Amino acid sequence: SRVVVESRAAALAPPPGGSNDLLWPIRDGLIAATHVHAELGELVSGARPGRADATQLTLYKSVGVAVEDAAAAALVLRLARERGVGRTIEL
Repeated sequence: SRVVVESRAAALAPPPGGSNDLLWPIRDGLIAATHVHAELGELVSGARPGRADATQLTLYKSVGVAVEDAAAAALVLRLARERGVGRTIEL
């Protein structure tokens, strides 16, 4: 199997950050940090290969990278403006 993350730095950050789903097995010696095969961007860009064959499993661990939230918000805002829906509020 291959482990893919949004960001190695975010996924492997020490507590309280990081992903306990990865940090605890690393702490317990079950896997190493090198078990993380790629970041999502590396797969999308072709810098790292995806599955070797159709039987190989890939685990994607999302840890919440803020730039993805900002990109999603920008998309929602653009669509709302195009469709003339939503409400502007003062912050």
